[in-house]
Amino acid sequence: MSRNARAVKRPSLAQFFDAPDAYLGHFGWLCGYSADAAFLNDALERFTGQTQARRAAGGRIALAMILDPGNPLITTVDVPGLVHLPMLGDIPRPFRLLHAKVALLGFRHQDDASRWRVRLIVSTGNWTRQTLEESLDLVWSIDADSDMLAERDDDVKTACADVRAAWRMIERIVPHFDTRLFTAIGGALPGESAHADRQLRHWIAQCEQAAGRARPRFVDNWDKPLLTQLPVLAERATGGAACNRLAMGSGFFESTPADAGGAPPALLKIIAELQRTGRITANCKIDVFVNPDACQAVATSVAALEEHGVTVRHAHAPEAVFGTVASERRKLHAKFLFAANERANSNACTSAWLYLGSGNLTKPGLLSSANARGGNLEAGVVFAVADLQWKAQRGVPPEQVVGNVLPLQHSDCVETDKALTAGADMPERPDECVAAPVAWLTWCDADAAGPTRLQSPEPMGALPHVDVLDPAGAPCGRLADAFAWPGDRPRQVEVRWNDANGPGRATVPVLDEFGRVAATPVTALDVDEIWWQLANFPMAPDDDVPDRFGEGFDPTVTAGQAPATADGRTYPIRQMMELVENIAQRQTAIDEADWHAWCSRLEQTLARAAESAGVTAFVELRLNPLSPLRAAPFRPAFAEAGDSAAGARYEAALSAIEHAWAVDALPALGSME
Repeated sequence: MSRNARAVKRPSLAQFFDAPDAYLGHFGWLCGYSADAAFLNDALERFTGQTQARRAAGGRIALAMILDPGNPLITTVDVPGLVHLPMLGDIPRPFRLLHAKVALLGFRHQDDASRWRVRLIVSTGNWTRQTLEESLDLVWSIDADSDMLAERDDDVKTACADVRAAWRMIERIVPHFDTRLFTAIGGALPGESAHADRQLRHWIAQCEQAAGRARPRFVDNWDKPLLTQLPVLAERATGGAACNRLAMGSGFFESTPADAGGAPPALLKIIAELQRTGRITANCKIDVFVNPDACQAVATSVAALEEHGVTVRHAHAPEAVFGTVASERRKLHAKFLFAANERANSNACTSAWLYLGSGNLTKPGLLSSANARGGNLEAGVVFAVADLQWKAQRGVPPEQVVGNVLPLQHSDCVETDKALTAGADMPERPDECVAAPVAWLTWCDADAAGPTRLQSPEPMGALPHVDVLDPAGAPCGRLADAFAWPGDRPRQVEVRWNDANGPGRATVPVLDEFGRVAATPVTALDVDEIWWQLANFPMAPDDDVPDRFGEGFDPTVTAGQAPATADGRTYPIRQMMELVENIAQRQTAIDEADWHAWCSRLEQTLARAAESAGVTAFVELRLNPLSPLRAAPFRPAFAEAGDSAAGARYEAALSAIEHAWAVDALPALGSME
């Protein structure tokens, strides 16, 4: 058998972003301590079903991310489809560190917009490649969907209560971060992304209503320390039985105390609270699992802990899960408390419950509520664990063995401090991701109003000490309402400023005329190519269809192709009329929930055909080929007239396309003028 053979298949943290069958990733929120582009590109490709290049071309935001401000900015160019929201620098911070690692993801059915699914992910690991490849971490997830809500049984209500609790935590974080990209009102904005965000919030609201008075398993420390809440949650999960086994694990412990050799106070307080509340017995067998190369105060307190009935053990990376080679390099990062009963005549873990989350077994992690003086913002989940077995035996599935579920082993223990290393403490990080005076800039082509420029959403008079830097790092010239830009549209720019807090510098995205965020340049389309960009809606255009995004495009094969007669003549007018007919047939079947996104897709796609032979033919005929699309029979009932929001949005999209094609002033098709 291969040294990397695995008997137990468990999804990685990134795989929890996979869309369910027949569903599409729509929009999500994520918070955490740290993240990197490698992990996020993997997660977003799984979530959206789109490659990095396809997401960059679309310019649509699918995931809003809030991290501790000590994490450097991850730009939308680094991870297309992601917006990393910076922290506001002018309001008090309500926590020492943003340490909670939580994601709420919204999926919509690809054929029925009324069907949706919301997924809650709670992780002990950061959103990084290191978590996937080097760490021993844990993750918990639950789904709530529209099909479940009609059942309203206890499990459904509890799942909805978990979603409600997690969303309320995120809602309290959001006001401390710069969300102007979504909340501002104006012309060129990521409207499709903001619409998807509103849909996710609507789905969560339905979960909140369905939850009723159900109590969640999800827990955070906004108002109370996690430790004061864990006993009640554990009792609720198991019915109140006191457990005679306790396993404790943490990525960090308290710093090495001045009186080295004393037991870490936080560990003793956790044990005392669990005993006081009856969650573990007075003579409970207690194990603390550590990374032997970095366990802080535990490294000098093996004997002191033993005096309190606590055994120190190495964390175990199960070969059944990771394979022999991978398990050798993984180090404990998971934070957990696992309690269960062990009986002499049974292999079953009975009355078992588990806490996993972001909170380390330290004062800032488990013993404090969130506060700027020293309490991190933490989150986790406490739940009953069924069907676990203490040991691998004949007839026991490997996925039920506790050592294959948690990083536990009981074959050896640490007997002396010499076997351990304290390692480094939790690193202090200066704030790196702080909001700039402008959240984005909008590209404007050269026209009668001025040269190519970047327009600010804020009045220029309010930005006297703000510079936009050109590619050479020099300040751009200031115009009445914009910054002059010397060249083609950039995807993002550097902004420099000076305010009461001192000098600052940040990267901000550039939006194009369609509201695409930090997107790659659009390329021209022929009329016969347009339909392939629309046919799969609401899914992204098929990567297998040759277009000019740089994926699957061979100009020697596709350039200039069009239906032709034997003498080589093409039929651009016929192609245009077929396109209009296809659009009309498709859009009359669009669900109202998808209408805003359809209008955005329609506008962005058709505008790319402005130089095509089909458009040129109608300009020469002095006719507007899009005029039939304004007729009521070619529109869904909810958008038949411009006096509704849906109708007004559609007509605005048509007007923008007509202007781009230079047919807006031409007579309607069929006109006698």
